[in-house]
Amino acid sequence: MDKKYAIQGIIGCALFGVGDWLLGFVNPDTVEGETFYFISAGHGAGYADWKILVTMVCAVIGVLFMHQGCGHIADYMIDEKDKAGAARVFAFLTYAWLVLHFIVTINVFAYSYICKNVGSEEAALMSKNIDKVFSPGLYIAYFLIAIALVDFIIVIARGRTTLKKREAFFTPLIWICVIGLISMVMPVSAFSKGLYTFCMNGGMIVWLVREICRGEI
Repeated sequence: MDKKYAIQGIIGCALFGVGDWLLGFVNPDTVEGETFYFISAGHGAGYADWKILVTMVCAVIGVLFMHQGCGHIADYMIDEKDKAGAARVFAFLTYAWLVLHFIVTINVFAYSYICKNVGSEEAALMSKNIDKVFSPGLYIAYFLIAIALVDFIIVIARGRTTLKKREAFFTPLIWICVIGLISMVMPVSAFSKGLYTFCMNGGMIVWLVREICRGEI
């Protein structure tokens, strides 16, 4: 993968990451009622509307950059068929990433808006109903992302890429899990919630930066 594509991928993930922090860096206390899993006390009436706007704009711009970075992961493949297949898989990953981001953002916006204009009990009920509508899309997005990341580990381990087999231990999924684990062992706070929300983009950024620093792209 050319260095310019790695840089574009970093920019894309960083833009998504801005939205992650705006969505996640809030009071992590639980709310009353059955709501979308991501909702916490910080998403109530005090949550600023501008954060939703910035999150959405950053995601729309970010996906254009991220598509370049993730799509060119296929350049690591040795076989031309593998390259074509990987290009498709990581294209699905990129847009599943966007769908996942939008679903979380829509749920946060709906809960916050109803808290401000109607009440917290009504917001919890609406959040539960919205979750039922969007949960299939959420599961599909997570599935497509997981398939792409796990497949990348497998093809490296099988020697079907230009990367050394040991690089299977340093793929984006590994870094995502490391950052996610760190966030979970930290004391519960707005920062730990923000870090957990950021772990997917953070893991991809760490991997892309490492690839640039290794000097093999």
